[in-house]
Amino acid sequence: MRTHRRPAAVLACALLLAIPGCDANGPFVGDRSSRPPTTRPAAGKPSDHPAPGDFNGDGYDDFVDVVESKSKDGEKYAAHLVVVYGSRSGLDTGTAQRTSAGTGQYARFMSPPLRADLDGDGFTDLVGSRGTDGIARETFALFGGARGLSTARRLDLPDSFRPLAAADFDGDGSVDLLDGGHSGSADPGATEMSGGLLLYGPFDRKGAPSRQAVLDLNQHGYATPASATTGDFDGDGRAEVVFTYSFDAEEDESAPSDLHTIGVYEGGEQGLVRNTRQEGDIADLTATFDGPRIPATGDADGDGLSDLLAPTQLPVAPADMPGAGGALTILYGAKSGLDTGRERTVIGGMGTADRRRIDFGSSPSVGDVDADGTPDVVVNTPDFRRHDGKVTLLPGRADGTQSLDGEQVTDAETDGLPGTPNPYHWNAFGHRPPLLDVDGDGHADAVVFAPLYEKRKGAYLVLRGTDDGFAPRKTRLFTPDDLGVPLRLP
Repeated sequence: MRTHRRPAAVLACALLLAIPGCDANGPFVGDRSSRPPTTRPAAGKPSDHPAPGDFNGDGYDDFVDVVESKSKDGEKYAAHLVVVYGSRSGLDTGTAQRTSAGTGQYARFMSPPLRADLDGDGFTDLVGSRGTDGIARETFALFGGARGLSTARRLDLPDSFRPLAAADFDGDGSVDLLDGGHSGSADPGATEMSGGLLLYGPFDRKGAPSRQAVLDLNQHGYATPASATTGDFDGDGRAEVVFTYSFDAEEDESAPSDLHTIGVYEGGEQGLVRNTRQEGDIADLTATFDGPRIPATGDADGDGLSDLLAPTQLPVAPADMPGAGGALTILYGAKSGLDTGRERTVIGGMGTADRRRIDFGSSPSVGDVDADGTPDVVVNTPDFRRHDGKVTLLPGRADGTQSLDGEQVTDAETDGLPGTPNPYHWNAFGHRPPLLDVDGDGHADAVVFAPLYEKRKGAYLVLRGTDDGFAPRKTRLFTPDDLGVPLRLP
């Protein structure tokens, strides 16, 4: 008999549908009128430990994604953050809620939307930032509640604050917000230097933190973090963070000699403390010619500690097939620290020509798809079949590891999928993390986006988890048009 348990969702990326207006902090500048949701999600209730995937506490995970729309000539551009709520029958497009990035061709969301209970009321909130010309202008939050998220509210935070991560860094039980800073020669959109900043929770509804700590993360002013991946790898209640940096030191003779592409820091009461012990190793694992691949976190072996999932480039055998192979390397958490306990797991990197693709292992996510009580891992391969893309489910085994044995591959040509893919490939078929249980059946589901599906209207395909993995014939399809944010602008 299988034990059904709700998968723990991890931080995610997002969609867009918000209602403009004013609140206690004043107008959310730049919002344009948009239609309200036609259906409200079911009423939920707060929790002492709210599920990261569930904004209204009704037991169904909710989906978030950023939709970028353009006109055919490229003259018009719009970005929206869309939220679609889960229900007994899955994601309900009638509940779609959207928030605009603002007006103007250069208005963007400046950081990935973060899921966290910012104000400690027992509901998961959504936090992000938006701006123009490469600089964050506003940090905002959509606060969770029994009937869903509020409209976007501008938070009273320092100018240009760009939240890269939300986690409990000092171990007091409240969520903190981390900004890695901006500017330097690797950040041409910025006009002034900005250091990192750690804001400690709890926050009030205006966004005011309890206290703050200034961080020096900018490598002599040359490069600031491009991404931040957090997890409690040693189980001490304080989150660690792995930063990635992108720069090209070879083109700048003035670049400092001690630049690093990976930074590892441990949380503490007074800020972050750098731990260089594993930086070089993680940098080697994630390195490519275009900069480091972005790792993720999740409890891949089910021991209650966060693990680091590092998309990896490995040499390929045999010698007559030169190149580099994509793989996923899992570094396990332990009470003594990350990668100090059980041996690493390396998945991929050898084998068929398909697995030699450097981007196998991208966007790794952890969840229990088949509800057997062991975590599974889902990864993307964006460059599969001329950028057609594919999603691979790596089922968990009794020993708490995953492998290519028993893998399940889903791509645009998989039998049973609804909709019409682009016949010339380039579908960019890929899972949008995290894994979510959108229908509350105890199986983790994967939401895939394919921008060239349905004659370039784009499509979201919800791969439903079952006891046997993903079930293509049970997949549900909806388009950005169904959410009120078409990809193609007139």
